[in-house]
Amino acid sequence: MYNVTEVKEMIAYMNTKNLDAALEKVELTYSSIVNIANDMMQSTFEGIRQLVNTIDNKVSTMTVDELREYMLRAQLRAYEISELKDKTAIKAACAEAVRKEKYAEALLEAEGTAGVKDNKAVLASSEEIVVELLYELISNLLKTKLDELHRLTDTLKSILMSRMQEAKFLNIGTADYIPPTTNGIKNLNNM
Repeated sequence: MYNVTEVKEMIAYMNTKNLDAALEKVELTYSSIVNIANDMMQSTFEGIRQLVNTIDNKVSTMTVDELREYMLRAQLRAYEISELKDKTAIKAACAEAVRKEKYAEALLEAEGTAGVKDNKAVLASSEEIVVELLYELISNLLKTKLDELHRLTDTLKSILMSRMQEAKFLNIGTADYIPPTTNGIKNLNNM
């Protein structure tokens, strides 16, 4: 492992023009892949964003029935996302197979030493590499959203359980409306 001083010395020896060009190319490729992924997933994630925003705006005043409804909605979104995530993982595997095929064909056609052939094959399959990375990114984004939806459901479940426990403590019963609290103080004194 290199320390910071060694890395700075190595960079000082590099041609900064080539380094800047390489960094710019990486940023351009990264931006392109992320933009494509965001465009592809925008409609899928829009419903989740709306659900989260609604919950965020109403969480302090939600009734028990509303909490249950939003828990169900979050789980339904998670169901949709999990299916889409699995399909995207298959696309990523297909993209990997296409990349390997293109690489193998280019390697067979290339002339020169083993290193030269390898480099030519990598260059010839660069578009397929980018497509593979795109589908891996989308699959990872979907996995993250799925995990977030499960955490949201667990959080809503905790809020619901707290409100039901508080209602039981106050002998309110399990009416449709259990008032939200602010640390159990403000609303308990106002009842």
